[in-house]
Amino acid sequence: MNNIPSAGPSITQSEIDLVMEAVSQGWYKSRNMHFDQFNEEFAELVQKKHILPVSNCTAAIHLAILSAGIGKGDEVIVPDVTWVASAAPIVYTDARPVFCDIDRYNWCIDPESFQNCITDRTKAVLIVDLYGNMPEMDTVLSIARENDVLIIEDAAEGLGASYNGKPAGSFGDISVFSFNATKIAVAGQGGVFATDDEEIFKRAKRLYHHGMAKYTDETTFWSLEIGYNYQWTNIQAALALAQIRRLDELVNHRRTMFSWYSERLKDLDGIQLNGEANNVMNTYWVISAIIDPSFGLKKEELMKRFKENNIDTRPFFYPVSSMPPYKKYVAIKDMASINPVSYSISPFGISFPSAAIITEDQVDRVCTVFKNILENN
Repeated sequence: MNNIPSAGPSITQSEIDLVMEAVSQGWYKSRNMHFDQFNEEFAELVQKKHILPVSNCTAAIHLAILSAGIGKGDEVIVPDVTWVASAAPIVYTDARPVFCDIDRYNWCIDPESFQNCITDRTKAVLIVDLYGNMPEMDTVLSIARENDVLIIEDAAEGLGASYNGKPAGSFGDISVFSFNATKIAVAGQGGVFATDDEEIFKRAKRLYHHGMAKYTDETTFWSLEIGYNYQWTNIQAALALAQIRRLDELVNHRRTMFSWYSERLKDLDGIQLNGEANNVMNTYWVISAIIDPSFGLKKEELMKRFKENNIDTRPFFYPVSSMPPYKKYVAIKDMASINPVSYSISPFGISFPSAAIITEDQVDRVCTVFKNILENN
């Protein structure tokens, strides 16, 4: 029986043609040909003036924090349930991550918990568009503005989603994106830093290339400060360019895939799939389910049983505050009481196969196996 993958891209002749063009022609004076095209089209897509493609989304978050002048003694609020890369760059700068709870329905940042986490040391909030969904953005933005908190929108998982008709990634003072091989649009690896703030953009652009001064005949290879090597290649840009030109198609397939899962699982009690508010378009980047604890099945056991049936799944993200490297930032706090939604749903959450090549027959097989697991437990 063929294995069903948990994640992966859709690659067509369009991607192959642009990458081949980049490999064969994208050198010397044409070395940025696809890079420049990508910047122009992506800026329009996410409604941001300044676009900086970088090596990965972690680098983009790192640059966001650095370019905003956030460092030692400062606090950055981040949802407790997210991919750990949302939190790690906060620590890189000696700032302190503060973990807030998530909403039980959309799985994104909970506004009330966010409000309760704000102190006089809070400099920024990192809003994560988790699994392709969007939070109650108006409320979250209002809280941030009232408290003079910088907004970093982590749209790594949300590209193609929208809130009140505005695209994911358009809401942050700084927004970041991912083109990792598991995302809806891919470049093998890569990320994007985006902002409307020209001074923040200039700062980020200097830092992402070894702190270099702007190139002139006199200053080539002249470093003004310690920076990083966070550059993207033109070949990556070519692949990403082809993918964003197909974004509507890629998102529509994910939404169709969600409808296949939803239809087959709609009669199962005690199962919560990804939510979607009336004013949100969820991309359903990764289609996930929270299983009621009464089934007696935690995510690790569920994954094991799926694996026995040649089906790859992924665990719902763990609370970052529960991981060893982040324990010192929560000290003796009872995080399960502070962030009850994060700690109550994460142990029972699983992500179904959501690769871009998944077929309806494969979804049918996944759902049949899932029902059998639940019935036989």
